[in-house]
Amino acid sequence: MMPPIMQSVSALLRPLRSIALASFALLALSSCYLPGSFDAEIELSRTGLYKMSFDGYIVDVQLYDDMRKNKLTKEQQDTKIANVINDFKRDSDTKEISYFGQGAFKVVWQTSGDVTQTKQITFFRRNENMLSILYDEKEGTISLAGKYVKKQDAERILEMGLNVQGVLRVKTDARIIAHNAQRVTKDGLTTIYGFRLNSVTDPSPRMKVAF
Repeated sequence: MMPPIMQSVSALLRPLRSIALASFALLALSSCYLPGSFDAEIELSRTGLYKMSFDGYIVDVQLYDDMRKNKLTKEQQDTKIANVINDFKRDSDTKEISYFGQGAFKVVWQTSGDVTQTKQITFFRRNENMLSILYDEKEGTISLAGKYVKKQDAERILEMGLNVQGVLRVKTDARIIAHNAQRVTKDGLTTIYGFRLNSVTDPSPRMKVAF
């Protein structure tokens, strides 16, 4: 089970220059959703079976910005909050979604399957791609990646007082071609690759697996 990730709104959304403002380095500012504090995990077998999960907090950047600038009435806020909740509920892989405060939502998302059949898996969806698995049949590889954030977008995120802190674990018995994990451990035949992000400017997680 994943541990509790956030204890208060202020811990999630306080001005983050004074602490490690992490990011999955996954999200361009033009997108709506920014992953907040999170714990993510991917299990990937050498046969292509996978499990992928996210447990954490997602910030609707526009909603957060409008609220901090006092642009919205109470009715407008409630409508926008309901729209985000309905957006996540449309995805059957969303197991839990609730409003946390200040534009942030508690999200539990889980999926599983065979990457050789689905070809590509993204959290949350392709136009809000915060984490992805991609099978290249021609090359015979599987790539795992977080979305790169341009320097200017990262600076704007920091200026808004937003960022995230999080951990990604990848558990696999497949042969790894390349990765940028900071920590690698063994558990029997399974190798666990750990990625911890402490800044929006950190390199995004990357891994290439031989299939």
